[in-house]
Amino acid sequence: MRIKCLGGFKEVGKNAVMIESKENVLFDYGMEVDTGKLPLPVKKVDMIVLSHAHLDHSGYCPVIYKKFKPPIYSTIETFELSHLLLKDSIKIAKFKGLPKHFGKTDLKKMKKHEVRVTYGQRIEGERFSLDIFDAGHIPGSTAPLLEIGNKRILYVCDFNVNPSRLLNGARIDVKDVDILILENTYAKKDHPPREETEKKFFETVQGTIANEGVAVIPCFAVGRSAEVLMILDSFKPDFPIYLDGMSKTATEITLSYPEFLRDAKALRRALKNVIEVWKGEKRKELVKEPCAIISSSGMLEGGPSVSYVKYLYNHPESSVIFTGFLIPRTAGRRLVETGRFVTEGFDLKIKMNIHQFDLSAHSGRSGLFNFVNKINPEKVICLHGDHCEEFANGLKEKGFDAIAPDNGDVIDID
Repeated sequence: MRIKCLGGFKEVGKNAVMIESKENVLFDYGMEVDTGKLPLPVKKVDMIVLSHAHLDHSGYCPVIYKKFKPPIYSTIETFELSHLLLKDSIKIAKFKGLPKHFGKTDLKKMKKHEVRVTYGQRIEGERFSLDIFDAGHIPGSTAPLLEIGNKRILYVCDFNVNPSRLLNGARIDVKDVDILILENTYAKKDHPPREETEKKFFETVQGTIANEGVAVIPCFAVGRSAEVLMILDSFKPDFPIYLDGMSKTATEITLSYPEFLRDAKALRRALKNVIEVWKGEKRKELVKEPCAIISSSGMLEGGPSVSYVKYLYNHPESSVIFTGFLIPRTAGRRLVETGRFVTEGFDLKIKMNIHQFDLSAHSGRSGLFNFVNKINPEKVICLHGDHCEEFANGLKEKGFDAIAPDNGDVIDID
């Protein structure tokens, strides 16, 4: 057996891991969101297991169907949400002049080979078995356990051990794991107490509006927008809240599958208390009055959130409020680091207040260590982070066999 590191190693983006054994099993095939780069190519694929809908995991799955026709396993919600994001990524690539690696025809081919699974399900093949666990990351996200070639391989990328308003924490009850492939997004730090962060977040939004400003909240369309809606609604706000961009459609899809949610009623109630923006021409008008706006994209790489920052960049009474991790080289990350909004031919010095809160959907450092201790695998392969090597060394100090490979590495498994 061999494990090929095709993408997402010592970085966040273009996640892809190939297990070569009796079957060639591909875990994810994502894109590098800011550049549109592909993972390394594959020569043969017998099946794909898609962990969740985020583009750094799902973004180039349709490319596989240019040459191959493998079944692709995931939850119904992951498929619905990934279709939404993949269609949008085609438009964004065209708009930004990025290489067109796949089109609508490839996406249609992929849809024909989708196999829907759910939490707690076991799939038995002739030469493999697959168990599906709740990863607690975004709606429909999974942590699959693959049994193949006398090895048990658990792929956990991405996951959150702690519950949020939207989701239960990860439910991964597994023993006797030979290989754990584990995300390291927050390998270097723990998250602050959630209740405290939510309170400070709301107070920042409320303070902006009290200052006669507009609170622009760029959000991932999938999961984060719904979570932020629920947080704001829990404080019984007395100001208007708008929901724009793909955040609207993604939240509606999320509500269509309440079985994946912790509290669907609370989300439904929160959605009733917001105003959905359906016409682009309304955006210039609504920023003239104090309000909160939740809109994709979360890293200011596209979507209406870009327009709102352009409208308000020169307004010191307004704020742009990020709610989680910002990938290096994205417009959002540059804005936080430099105070400048550089995108689509614009380079603007921002007078708005810039805030960043940790409402992450990933496990923190302690959660990662505790999870490894609980699973007690024979070997840990670290990926999806900027501090993988450091985390692997920390695991070694605790007696685990842990490595942090590079993209392109091939790991032989006895």
